[in-house]
Amino acid sequence: MFRFDLPAGTTADPRRAAAPSIVCLAGWAVLGLMLLASSVQAQAPAPQPAPAGEVVGVGNFAHIVSDLDRSLGFYRDLLGLKVTNTIPFAPNEAVAKFGHTEGGQSRVAVLQVPGLAMGIELIEYKDIERKPQRPHFVDPGAANMAFRVRDLDGLFPKIEKYPGVTVLTTGGKPRTITTPNGTLHAVFIQDPDGFVVEMLDAPNPAGAAAGGVRQGDSNVIAGSAFEATVRDSAQTVKFYNELLGFNFQLGAAFNDNQDMASTAGAPGASFRQSRTQIPGTTVPFTLIEFKNAQRKEISGRTQDPGTTVMQLVVRDVTTLTAKLKAAGVPIVSTGGAPVQVSPTLRIAIVKDPNNMLLELVERGAR
Repeated sequence: MFRFDLPAGTTADPRRAAAPSIVCLAGWAVLGLMLLASSVQAQAPAPQPAPAGEVVGVGNFAHIVSDLDRSLGFYRDLLGLKVTNTIPFAPNEAVAKFGHTEGGQSRVAVLQVPGLAMGIELIEYKDIERKPQRPHFVDPGAANMAFRVRDLDGLFPKIEKYPGVTVLTTGGKPRTITTPNGTLHAVFIQDPDGFVVEMLDAPNPAGAAAGGVRQGDSNVIAGSAFEATVRDSAQTVKFYNELLGFNFQLGAAFNDNQDMASTAGAPGASFRQSRTQIPGTTVPFTLIEFKNAQRKEISGRTQDPGTTVMQLVVRDVTTLTAKLKAAGVPIVSTGGAPVQVSPTLRIAIVKDPNNMLLELVERGAR
């Protein structure tokens, strides 16, 4: 809980240059929510190596939302994140095939997160059946993001009143807790579609109105890492390490710190975390498993609000998809194979052991 690893720069969606009109289904996830306090890194660590044929980078993190305008009101207008691209509703056969959303259309808004090499993609579908998931933080398949924000106490009254937002933190407001690495002032909320967002206080610069965005500024100072909730840490670590070439270190023990659990909206729960960096990047990726908490299974489809999609850039999506299929991994894309989106772009969507969607993207001509 509460660790902030801040890779420098932001990475554009790898599909943008090749096919700017396609829908961005991606994954960046909500990050570092229960990451056992550590201070912000002054320098990013060296990127993790990327095995041939496996993961070589990261794209964005997708929130599938029920109402794009409502979500933009929260992330853009309230938090101040900058929109870098939008895509209107339009039919697209290739997008429908790789997401297995035939008959539907989608629209997208891409937002930049300061200090994080992933972006947020808010994606809304229409003309197709949708089943809102509204995951809880402890549910396997959920994902989360952490932000350092300006003047948390000043901003919070606007956050709690925003339509559809739920405050998870015990007591219903930001609280100050002591962690192994210092004192933090934080609150956990769910956005209108149930995605968990952790907000930690950062100094409010001179000239900024309390709880407001200065001209040209964002209320978000920086983003952190990507964190996904899992059913079984050992099983999930094995999946990512053996099939995708990650280097996760299995969390050895559960943490019983109830101050941290209550702040995260999971009173009574214990948790353990397994950590790594996404291969080829400096982006931290953490798996978190809960016990002593009521959990439900998440089974969202590509079009269902509340579903998370994490985008991973790979060298050879055809070989990797075949490897995953042979290992019994569910392939979401129509026909169980990658889709040729453009002459230089191939995409497949698969499910990890927790039903979280992974979008595998290969760029470049063959």
